Amino acid sequence: MANSKSREEKEKLEQRILERLKKQVFDKDEELKNHQNDQSVREATKEALAEMTSLEKEDVDKLYQKIKKEEFEKAKREESSKKTKRNTLYLVLFVFGLIGISTAYYFLRPAPILFSYTEDFETESSIFVNDESYSYKKMIENGELVYESNIDEWCYWNSSPKIVFPKNYTITVKSNWKTGSYAMYGLSLINNNENYMIFSLDKEGKANVSVRHYNKYTDNDWNYKVFTDKSNNHTQRIEVKEGKYDYYIDDKFVRKGNLAPFSFNYVGFRLCDHQTIGFEQVSVINNDTGEYIIQESFDNPSSELLSDWDIDSKFSYRFETKDGKFLMNHSDEDYCHRAEAFLPTVREDEKWELSADVTWKEGGQKDFGLLFIADYGEVGEFMITNTGKAVFKLVGTDYKVTHESKYVTTGLVSKGKETYRLSIKSVGDNKLELFVNDKKVLNEKIYFTKIEKIGLITCGEQTIEFDNVRYEEK
Repeated sequence: MANSKSREEKEKLEQRILERLKKQVFDKDEELKNHQNDQSVREATKEALAEMTSLEKEDVDKLYQKIKKEEFEKAKREESSKKTKRNTLYLVLFVFGLIGISTAYYFLRPAPILFSYTEDFETESSIFVNDESYSYKKMIENGELVYESNIDEWCYWNSSPKIVFPKNYTITVKSNWKTGSYAMYGLSLINNNENYMIFSLDKEGKANVSVRHYNKYTDNDWNYKVFTDKSNNHTQRIEVKEGKYDYYIDDKFVRKGNLAPFSFNYVGFRLCDHQTIGFEQVSVINNDTGEYIIQESFDNPSSELLSDWDIDSKFSYRFETKDGKFLMNHSDEDYCHRAEAFLPTVREDEKWELSADVTWKEGGQKDFGLLFIADYGEVGEFMITNTGKAVFKLVGTDYKVTHESKYVTTGLVSKGKETYRLSIKSVGDNKLELFVNDKKVLNEKIYFTKIEKIGLITCGEQTIEFDNVRYEEK
């Protein structure tokens, strides 16, 4: 059926061509109508037309081709116009259909599912660490300077009064391992907190020498097996001559090498991880004169000795859930500690809110509050003091503050044990709005991508109570 229709349209087109040709060169109209499908008739007609006029046969052919081309182009334009009208109609119908579907979806669509997490500390399934207790202290007891720590993977040290080291000298330290892990402990030669040299041993009988020089830390392999006996008492000895050292443990040679590339001002004790060590004696002797620069056994500690060796230094903190609240009992005057929790999924929300109720219970006037941690480790901390001053900080993976706002007065001064509602709102375009009791106190613009953890933070010597910690996608 389609082929028949197509042939019919072509025949009509051919008829129009012949009609125009007939009008331009006269005659043979009846013969053309009766033989419109016969090619020989067309040729005969063109020949007759040429004979009846002054035109040559070739001129008639050219005229025929010209008229044929014009008619084909006219037919194409007509078809294109029809197609455009059809497409316009289809488009209008499609648009109206799309508007109808969109309208129906708007009224019938399901409500979007927004992620949220709330921690009210009423059950044992808290994502925050419970019953986490850390403590560290130094004390003189039974003729020993005793170091005690139950903080895994942390290291602590103290130092002697400032001394002038001679060119050639010998350091001797006697220690007594008491309890805990088999982590490193020993003595240090110290320039300052960023430059020091450590001579270590552990309960397994291995030894190590390492150097920290600003941000570069060189830790030699623990390939030196020194002793296998079960004794807990050991003596370290470092003999220094012309900038080189020989290291001994219990009179057994460990290794030799060059001293660190900086001067020393102190000698000190050091321990890491969860263990208790008693340091019984320490001495530094000038090898050229035989004079003792330091000779201390800690038998009869004077007030000067206690001060010089920084003996009365200790801190502890305890995190626990109690009566549906989360308590952070903190006694480290100079530091802050965090209780962190992984969100069930890493969040990439552009707009969100993190909030918590925080109550100052007792202690000093240090910072406390809540925080978020990006997947690359940067920490955003929003904190307040019990005097009502608020601050926002960014802390890098090296625990150094990379950004700190000014402390702002909120006007919400605690009259005792007042509860603050702290909120961090991400409103898009990397902008944060910070609220205390629904009052906006700070605006910050920072770049971050994904949030991996949320947390709580307490600084100084104080006890803080937390409740209703909530992360909510907006």
